[in-house]
Amino acid sequence: LCLLFQIFRRADKNDDGKLSFEEFKNYFADGILSSEELWELFSGIDRRHSDNVDTEKLCDYFSAYLGEYRNVLSALEALNSAVLAAMDKTKLRYETSSKMEQFLTRFLLRETMHQLQSLQASLECAVDTVEEQAGRERKDIKKSETSVGLRSGRRCGRRGQKNVCLSPTDPYSGMLTTGLC
Repeated sequence: LCLLFQIFRRADKNDDGKLSFEEFKNYFADGILSSEELWELFSGIDRRHSDNVDTEKLCDYFSAYLGEYRNVLSALEALNSAVLAAMDKTKLRYETSSKMEQFLTRFLLRETMHQLQSLQASLECAVDTVEEQAGRERKDIKKSETSVGLRSGRRCGRRGQKNVCLSPTDPYSGMLTTGLC
């Protein structure tokens, strides 16, 4: 998947097409796996023991474990392309459109944004749930390791936001919506 390649390119901070263990650890550390477990994973991917894993090898490794997320990531790629294409057309046509067409464009853009925000909130709730479960299963993790490599700001203030159903649909509206976990 092209999206996996793009994901791993973000982890490649020096843009050399491969990840050192430091880059790997900084990107993949989740506060659950220890540094030793991350090293074990890295070494399993780096079968030549070169102390670097190229992004293509990472894609191959993770592709084998995608399961249902293969469809999700493929749909995200398609969605990203569709949204960008729609925004490109909007940029070209908006100023010359009628007032009513401009209104409809603004409505559709806002609705698209709200749907994506609702989906994001559902995903955040799911991430919180599985991370909490993994944390309970792994109470022996050292406090110093929990802060290593966490993506800054990711969890900031999320608990204060609306909780969201893991099932992202409201049977009454048929649209993505917020609710209670």
